[in-house]
Amino acid sequence: MSAIAGSYGYIAPEYAYTLKVDEKSDVYSFGVVLLELITGRRPVGDFGDGVDIVQWCKRTTSGCKEHVDVILDSRLSTVPIKEAMHVFFLALLCVQQNSIERPTMREVVQMLSEFPRHAEDQSPSSSSSSTSNKISGSPDLESNCYKMLTQR
Repeated sequence: MSAIAGSYGYIAPEYAYTLKVDEKSDVYSFGVVLLELITGRRPVGDFGDGVDIVQWCKRTTSGCKEHVDVILDSRLSTVPIKEAMHVFFLALLCVQQNSIERPTMREVVQMLSEFPRHAEDQSPSSSSSSTSNKISGSPDLESNCYKMLTQR
């Protein structure tokens, strides 16, 4: 007899066929928790048969961080949209289907700590070279995250 250890909705997809967990499994679970915080919803049960919070968020936003306002918990209405987009972007990195594509927890912590808190909102017509989108003179955070993940 075999049993799946863990709570449904938090279990990484690869566990179903390997029955092994590793650091990247924990990263997936953390991504689910981030999605719960952003949406104010439980990981399973609210989305229809066989659909969990990860699938629902990806489908509802087309996997685009700029559409986070569609899924954002109304209790977070005072949170700056750029901060919500950043957390959603990070959550999507954490819940990648393929565990190799997920960041490590060390990278997750780094990405969370590097985000400039309460940066002034930038108008859509502003230049992409604005310092509000920069971190210590480096390219914007999402570009850094992408580079970090693709250079492993």
